[in-house]
Amino acid sequence: MDALMDPTVQQISRTVRTDAGLCALWQTEYFVESGDPDDWDDWASDDELLVQAISAGALVPIGVGADGVFEVLIRWNFSGSGLTEREGRHVLVSSEPYLLTSPGVLYIGGLEEAGDLPGRDANRIELPSGRYSAVVHLVDWKAEPESIGSDGRPLEGALPDFVVEIRAEEGVGQVYRTKSTTFSRP
Repeated sequence: MDALMDPTVQQISRTVRTDAGLCALWQTEYFVESGDPDDWDDWASDDELLVQAISAGALVPIGVGADGVFEVLIRWNFSGSGLTEREGRHVLVSSEPYLLTSPGVLYIGGLEEAGDLPGRDANRIELPSGRYSAVVHLVDWKAEPESIGSDGRPLEGALPDFVVEIRAEEGVGQVYRTKSTTFSRP
C-alpha cells in the first residue's frame, strides 16, 4: 500500500499570504514566552531573532523571498517518502531538515503573523507535542499542464507551491538547518 494512502497519514492544505517575503510554520508559545519585540515588522526583519526562533524549533521558514499568496500542504504520520509521485516529479528544490517542536498546536501564515495570539483557527494545525524534523519542498506546479488554467491560474486539484514533510525526530545528533532562507542557493 502507498504510504500516503494510509489512513493515519495526516495532511492539511492552507492558502497563506505574506507581505514580508516569507511564510512560516510556528508555535505561538515561543514568541509569547521569549519577550521578543511586539513590533513584528521589526522582529521579522531581524535575521538574528529569526535564527534564534528557528534554532529553538519554534519557527520553520517557508518561502523563496517573495511576497504573495501561496498554497502550502503540510503532511505528517507517513512512512517512506512524504511526497506523492506527482509531487515528486515537480519538486524544484528541497530544504535541509529544520527542527520543529510542537506544544500540540502550530500555526501557519505570513512571517509578519508569527507570534500573533491565535485567533485564526483556519491557520491552526494540531500536531501532537514533541520534536520533529520538517523538510520544505518547493513545487513547480506550473510545469504540470493539469495544474494550470488558460489564464495562468491554478485549477482545482493543482499541485501546491510548497509541501512540508513533518517526521518524528529520528534521534540524537540530527543536524538541522538554522538559516532564515529556506533553500540553499546552488
